[in-house]
Amino acid sequence: MSRPSRLLLACALSAATLVPTAGSAQEAPPLNPEVAGEVELWHFWGSPTRRNALRRVLAICQEALPNVRVTEVFKPWGDIWTANIAAVSAGSGMPDVIVSDRPQLPREAAEGIQQSLQALIERDGLSEDAFWPFTWQETLYEGESYGVPFETDVRVMYYNKTLFEQAGLDPEDPPATWAELEAAADALDRVADNGALERLAIDPLRGNGTPGIWVLNNGHQWVQDGRPVVDDPAVAETLEWLKGWVERYGGWRQLSQFQATVGAPPNDYFMSGKVAMIVETAGYSSILNFYRPQIALDNGESVELEWGVAPIPHNEGAESVSDSGGFALSIPTGAENVEPAWELIKCATGPEAQTSWARDTYAIPTRRDAARDPVLMADPNWASYIEAVEAVRPENRTFVPAYANWQQELDRQYERIWSGELEVEAALEEAQRLIDTTLEQNQ
Repeated sequence: MSRPSRLLLACALSAATLVPTAGSAQEAPPLNPEVAGEVELWHFWGSPTRRNALRRVLAICQEALPNVRVTEVFKPWGDIWTANIAAVSAGSGMPDVIVSDRPQLPREAAEGIQQSLQALIERDGLSEDAFWPFTWQETLYEGESYGVPFETDVRVMYYNKTLFEQAGLDPEDPPATWAELEAAADALDRVADNGALERLAIDPLRGNGTPGIWVLNNGHQWVQDGRPVVDDPAVAETLEWLKGWVERYGGWRQLSQFQATVGAPPNDYFMSGKVAMIVETAGYSSILNFYRPQIALDNGESVELEWGVAPIPHNEGAESVSDSGGFALSIPTGAENVEPAWELIKCATGPEAQTSWARDTYAIPTRRDAARDPVLMADPNWASYIEAVEAVRPENRTFVPAYANWQQELDRQYERIWSGELEVEAALEEAQRLIDTTLEQNQ
């Protein structure tokens, strides 16, 4: 077990002076400085950047809540939630506040792992309108909220302006549709005389470009009337289109071998110049800014990679849609220090703490007013991230109580499709049958 790190006011990192944010959505509910108690917070942010960012947030809250003493405990990713489930099952040892995987909150609520916060939210007047709608929707189970959104990410397309210009493409006009993406690929792909792949315009199956996000950009809604719908013409069309990219690059075996030639930053797919475009989260920009990678031009010259951000390309007749994951602060079932825990959650999800966290981590604030903080908006790409957040649709929420992990039935089919082992229609029929069977068993 990791050793707790107790945040003391005397040694806390001082919070940066924060400029009031623009575009206020709703006022945050007032904090109660009279509330006292011990709060144990579990999180998984072990990197120096995020650990220090968290401590600055807690310093803000320590100043606002002088009688609340916070102990922050690091738990590795994944372990944090299994440890919490074990503690809740045992009836002791759970934290007072935990950083929860927001899309998983409804499942945890259904299983009795998290406490409803609805009564506290209504008592103190915390408005859901202050948050991006999809982030709040993901905390709901049977109409009640089981967490307050803390941070979110969003997916956009990064493109290599340097390679665009070298290929004779307009570096300020990235592809907006699938057809434009294919046309750009004709100029950007690089294949050796012996057929070996040297550079791809895009690998739509890597980065954060999952098949699911491309399906959304073909106008499909995964869950309809409470039922996952995968055996659908729009899904089939999307997977055939993705399979076409695999075939364009020599088939699944050759593409997999090419994928294996790249590593972690600064030698990843995009920074190495092996792909000209990639779907990634907004936070990827902080990695690009940290490494400032160099790229070799055809003339042998090495220059700093110049990159841009654009919406994810969509099919004709659809619109660009983004997808998002992220985290919420919640109170596990059985936690006893509810009042000080709730005050900490209100503070950490308030405008000042949200702005501090976003400036430090480049994560998108879940509060809409904090997302338009002037310092963040000064970044030339930040407006593109906010545009992408606004393109996340609450109706694209994929949680289904009777089968929370239904997407695994699709995941099991993908490689069989890309390799040609199974035709798309047959794979979708099989996935739909397995999903429906499980739904019937669980209802």
